[in-house]
Amino acid sequence: MTDPTTPKPPDPPTEPPQPPMSPVASPTHEANLVAGAGTATPEKRSKVRAWVVGGIALAVILCCGGAVIGTFNGDESKPTAGASSSPAASPTSASPTTITPTTAAPTSAAPTSAIPSPTKAAPPPKPKPPSYKTLTERQWKLIAKDPDGYLGKTYVVYGRVTQFDAATGTDSFRADVAHRRMAEDYDYETNTILNGSASDLDNLVEDDIFRANVTVLGSFSYDTQIGGETTVALLQVDSIKVL
Repeated sequence: MTDPTTPKPPDPPTEPPQPPMSPVASPTHEANLVAGAGTATPEKRSKVRAWVVGGIALAVILCCGGAVIGTFNGDESKPTAGASSSPAASPTSASPTTITPTTAAPTSAAPTSAIPSPTKAAPPPKPKPPSYKTLTERQWKLIAKDPDGYLGKTYVVYGRVTQFDAATGTDSFRADVAHRRMAEDYDYETNTILNGSASDLDNLVEDDIFRANVTVLGSFSYDTQIGGETTVALLQVDSIKVL
């Protein structure tokens, strides 16, 4: 029976638990270390394991660091495809272009002082053809009485050629004239002198009956074959037709 007052002797010290073996270190290498160390204590064994584990970790770190440095150097030495080594291609070296607003004032067309070229004058309008009036018997007698009073007037007359020879020339002739075409040749009573172009009168001969558009030129005096002088109406032939 144990006395409760008697102190209990302490328990003998137990051996500390062994750390697990590193998966990297082999059992043979550890056995060699233990054999070389003789009767190594647990403290020495822990230090050996720590050195082994540290060396292996350092080797792994050195290998990984070399691979990373090699990869970095390889990537840096090889430019990426499509990249340009020219400084102009660098996005940081190209300065942005800005559009400066123009301050020039709007130009205004100055009046020209050049003398304008003269314009070509338009041709004058053609005069209207005269209107030739027909006459009554009385109207014609008034003209024959005072030709100068009807100067420049235009009429239609009828007549018979009484003289058209060398004495009259090729551009004038003498005729008996009336206000209309008469039934008989002797009905044309008024002695008259008519002038015209030779081409218009070329087909006209003595005793022809004609119709003419005329302009009154006034009175005309000429010597007769019997030594006298007579004054008659002078008409300009504008057109003539043999009837």
